[in-house]
Amino acid sequence: MTHLVLAGHGSHLNAASSEPTRRLAAALRRTGEFSAVSVALWKEEPSLSRALDAVEDPDVVVVPVFISTGYFTRTVVPREMRLDGPRTRRGRQHIRYTLPVGTHPRLADVIIERAREAGAGPADGLVVLGHGTRRDSESEKNVLTMADLVARRGLFAECGVAFIDQEPGMLTMLERFRAPRLFVVPLFIADGWHVGETIPADLALDGPETRRGGRIVHYTPPVGTHPALAAVVLELAREALPPQTSDLQPPISSLQSPASTLQPPASLGELRLEPKRICGPGDPLRELPPDAEAIRRYVRSDAAGRYRPLSGSRGLPPGWFVPLGGGLTADDVIEAVYPLALVHRQQAADGTLRIVPLDAVLDRQSGRYESARRLSDRGRRIAREVLCRGCVRTPAWPLSSTEPPAPCAVRPGPGVIPCPEPCSVLVALAREAAAWEQDPPAPAPIDPSVPFADFAAPGNPTREAVLAAILEPSRPGASP
Repeated sequence: MTHLVLAGHGSHLNAASSEPTRRLAAALRRTGEFSAVSVALWKEEPSLSRALDAVEDPDVVVVPVFISTGYFTRTVVPREMRLDGPRTRRGRQHIRYTLPVGTHPRLADVIIERAREAGAGPADGLVVLGHGTRRDSESEKNVLTMADLVARRGLFAECGVAFIDQEPGMLTMLERFRAPRLFVVPLFIADGWHVGETIPADLALDGPETRRGGRIVHYTPPVGTHPALAAVVLELAREALPPQTSDLQPPISSLQSPASTLQPPASLGELRLEPKRICGPGDPLRELPPDAEAIRRYVRSDAAGRYRPLSGSRGLPPGWFVPLGGGLTADDVIEAVYPLALVHRQQAADGTLRIVPLDAVLDRQSGRYESARRLSDRGRRIAREVLCRGCVRTPAWPLSSTEPPAPCAVRPGPGVIPCPEPCSVLVALAREAAAWEQDPPAPAPIDPSVPFADFAAPGNPTREAVLAAILEPSRPGASP
C-alpha cells in the first residue's frame, strides 16, 4: 500500500489554518486505502522539509492541499520536500507529487454542494470567490475553471467569479449579478483570516445571510472544510499511482520510530514518562482522553489559551496526564506533543540524522522570505540564542556549513530532542531581524497578549529581546 502525505500551508498565528488539512488526513485514514496518511506543513509541524523523515513506505504520494497552481505548489513544496518534480526516486522510495486539490474537476462538486447546503436553487446566483493576485496570472486560472465547470451544469441562474486581489473584484458582485439571492462560496482551504475576517468586513456581511437593497447574500463556509474534499484527494492519489500498486505492496507501519536502541528516558521536553501514563508539567490532575489527535489539539495552546505554533516551545498547558493502554502507546503521545522527536533521537543515535545548517536554510528562501538571507552572522547568532533557548529541542544544526553539527547530532543524551534543521519560525524571525539591522524600530514594553510568532508586533517578547541585542553596542573583543 501507499503512504499519503497532505502538504499544506499552516500558520504561525492562526491555529485554525491547518485544522482542515488535519481533519482531511483523519478522514482519509478511515478509508483504509493507505498504509498511513500524514500531514506536512509550511508554517507548522511536521514541517514540509522533515515530514518524510519517518516515512518508510516504498510508495509515497504527496498531494498539495492548495487551491491554485502557484508559487507554493510550484516552488515551496518541491523545494522543501526535495522533490524533483512529479516523480522522485530516493533510494528505494518512489515519491509521486500531484497537482493541487484546487485543479481537480471534482472540486466543482464540492462547490455545488456548499451552495446547495446553504439553500441555493435554480433561480439563484452563485459566485466562486477566489483570492487572485496581480503577481501571478496562474492564480486565477483554477478559480475561473471551477466556475466554468459549475456553470456548465446549468444548476443556477447565474454563475461567475469574484476576487479579493484582482478584477473582477468582490465589491462589485451586486452590480454584476442580478439574481435576487446570491450565494458566495469562498474557494479557500481554511476558515482563516481572509474567510473569517477580511471578506466579511469588506463586504459588510452580517453573517451567513445578509439582506441588502431587497436582495439576499448568502456566505458559505470555504470549500476546503467540506468533508467531500476527501473524495477529491482520493482521486488525485489514485490517478498518480499505477493500478497495481495497492495490490502489490503490503501494508507497512509508517510514521513509527525506528527500532529503538536508546534507553527510554524518564522525561522528554516538558513530559514525564511513567510506566502507565505520560504527564504534562505540574501536578497531573486532569485526565486527557487516550486519543492522539485530541492530545495534539489540547497542547496547541498554553495555560492562557495562546496558540503555540512551535511544538517544542516551553509552555505546555500544565496539570494533565494521559493513561497508556487501550491501543495508545507512549510513542503515540510523544508524537502528538513533539512531532518526530523519537525519530530524530533514534536517527542521531544511528548516525543517519540529516543535518541542515542555518545558512543553507536561509539561502534557499525565496519570495517574501528571501530577505532573511541578509541577516548578519551576529544577527543569526542572536536569533538562535533568543528563540531556541525557549524550546525544548536542542539545535543539532550549526550556523554555517563550515561548522560541525552539535554533539546531540551524534548521540543524544537522556531526554534530549535533537533539532536537525532550523524551523520556519526561526526563518520568520530572521526575516524581521534582517530588516531591524538596517532600520531598527523603537523598542516597546513586553505585551504578553501579542501572539508568540508575531515578530512584527511591538511588545512581542522575542522581538524585544532580539531587538535589544541587535541595538546593544558590541563589547570590546566581541564578535561583530
